[in-house]
Amino acid sequence: MAFLDEGTQAQVKEVFEPITQEVELLVFTGGDLVIPGKDATGHQKETLELLKEVASLNDKITVTETPLAGNKEAKEAGITLAPTIVFREKGSDRLNTRFAGIPSGYEFQTLVEAILLFGTKKPLATDTAKEELTGIKDNVTMQIFVTPTCPYCPKAVLTAIGLAYDNENIVAEGVDANEFPIASQANKISGVPDAIIAVNGKTTEERILGAQPERVFVESILKVAPAA
Repeated sequence: MAFLDEGTQAQVKEVFEPITQEVELLVFTGGDLVIPGKDATGHQKETLELLKEVASLNDKITVTETPLAGNKEAKEAGITLAPTIVFREKGSDRLNTRFAGIPSGYEFQTLVEAILLFGTKKPLATDTAKEELTGIKDNVTMQIFVTPTCPYCPKAVLTAIGLAYDNENIVAEGVDANEFPIASQANKISGVPDAIIAVNGKTTEERILGAQPERVFVESILKVAPAA
């Protein structure tokens, strides 16, 4: 089943024309075992099919599937949901720019823009933001809960990904709130986008509601993890 009609495929192919660098979409997938209190595996079959369809539009994009269970690197990176897509340069070991769930609806924009970020190396974040966050020593994780029907959500996810792209101490993870209801309930998500911020693995009271400008993200990060 094709997710994209011919017109959309042609548009995406044109958007991808500036890509000069190889991009890997690393997909962590789970099994069928349901663990009480944990979210079941999401739409990973559909996610893989969508990503492969998108990758077929440019020969510099590859899709790699790997099991989440027993993966030491994923555990250390705090990846717990399946499917989780990691956006990165081909050959890179980065795991800090990612999206949990299928990037459908408005979140398809997040997928396309994230691929462009790594394929063109044109930063999304401003130089000012990059400089201000350079001194961060703590590990900051931003989980941005979204839904496919929210037109404001891609901006929030991409702002976070843009900051994480330039700083290995920052993790940006978009999360489909509908696909992972237990995670949403645990974080008391009542509207989207809603960015939950954790420092060194511990959730803080700091959160960013709505599609706020980059400045708000930077100030929220520095509030809980001051630069040295």
